Amino acid sequence: MKVKIPKEIRLLTHTYKIRSSSKETRASGAMALSRHLHQDIIIDKATMPRSEYEQAFFHEVLHVIERHFSMNFTDEDIDRLAEGLVAILFDCLGIELDWSQIKEE
Repeated sequence: MKVKIPKEIRLLTHTYKIRSSSKETRASGAMALSRHLHQDIIIDKATMPRSEYEQAFFHEVLHVIERHFSMNFTDEDIDRLAEGLVAILFDCLGIELDWSQIKEE
């Protein structure tokens, strides 16, 4: 089953834009970013393998959940949770993500 990644996701009263910018991720030294003040999630679709940017996307979504539900995880915990989530969604449920709406900036 294909699931389209929207240009925005909403959590509680917060709406985060989903963007792809290899320039911004490289400048930060990260594979992906979640910027709470700007309310955006930035991934690097241009230079990263699909498996990496999809896992990085869920990693950043979990950081958004962590922030707005006042949780406190290490980055390693978030990474493990994202890997587990990706394994269940992709491997067990057969979900495939459609990134056609998210263009490189």
